[in-house]
Amino acid sequence: MNEPGVLELGTGFRDDAVVVLVDGREVWSAAGVTTDYSVGLAAVVPLPATGPGEIEVRVGDRARGARQVPGQAASGRLRLRCDLDPAGAMALGTAPEGPIF
Repeated sequence: MNEPGVLELGTGFRDDAVVVLVDGREVWSAAGVTTDYSVGLAAVVPLPATGPGEIEVRVGDRARGARQVPGQAASGRLRLRCDLDPAGAMALGTAPEGPIF
């Protein structure tokens, strides 16, 4: 059975409108997303249990990124992280080791 996963929205968010899609279907959205640098996170987005597919993150007009992910049954619980640099370039990939929120 597939387990749900999470997407950590990390550094670089500043009062942004964010939309997260799984295989083209919106699964989460919020306005005013801002990084809390005391914990290094802006939000933790629950992801539905899925097979192989694509996770896409849209940050207003500033940034957009997508990543193909394996099916969670094969890879274990999915844990991704999305960070933005000061220019708005997005890094979207596997979350580093550390606390799981």
